[in-house]
Amino acid sequence: MKKKYKMVSVNYTNKCIKSPRCSFCYLKRSRILNKLRDVKDQDSRVYHYVNIVDDLAQQAQQVSIAYNGLELEFLVNILDELRWSKGNIVNITTNPMFLNEPLLALFARYKVKMIALSLDKEKCTVNEWILKAKEVKTWSIKVGANILMLDEMYNKIPDVLKKIHKYCDQIHLLRPKFYTTKIPLEKRKEMVFLLKQRYKNLFIDECFRWEFLGKPCRRGKDFISINPDGSVSLCSFDLLDDNDKNLKKCPYI
Repeated sequence: MKKKYKMVSVNYTNKCIKSPRCSFCYLKRSRILNKLRDVKDQDSRVYHYVNIVDDLAQQAQQVSIAYNGLELEFLVNILDELRWSKGNIVNITTNPMFLNEPLLALFARYKVKMIALSLDKEKCTVNEWILKAKEVKTWSIKVGANILMLDEMYNKIPDVLKKIHKYCDQIHLLRPKFYTTKIPLEKRKEMVFLLKQRYKNLFIDECFRWEFLGKPCRRGKDFISINPDGSVSLCSFDLLDDNDKNLKKCPYI
């Protein structure tokens, strides 16, 4: 059976072990921060949420779960359901500094395919990132690099990729949201396209795809997101109660 979505993105908690939160954290702005669906107890929340995840997972080629370092028991409930969802690829996206041996053992047991490790100045250094990537590899789990392209990263990115590329199965360049760049569009495009030619496993996110190529965002079509309150939105940055699938311009950049 053909899957309806390429990816379901699961953001199951607003809680984050990192304090203070990163300055660019979009969850701080979220309309569902501090708001959960009308359930009275944790068991009901787990049952309700897991059923939504499992239902949408059946329609997706890939499930990507954001792990913020807290509500681990809730995450286990989700993974426990998804292990029975045949045909799914399950990935984790996280701050590499949240990972430890027991957690990696858990992800290996649930056959997580890849862990995408965030790389930006507020999470870890490049050397710390490499150490965590090596640790993930020892569990036979693939490694992705999620690199947030703040302005200062454009000068550093060639050297950063030289250092980390041999540890990466995939490299993802992410466009910061609610962020005004001072670097001209053409200069950023030139840099990114040169990197794409050099690294065949390098990809750009939907916002770069729209900004650089003028291609319509595929949110709500190929991609869909499940929020911490159990609501479903068109993308993980759906902060504005905005359900227009045919936007001409991304409202978050």
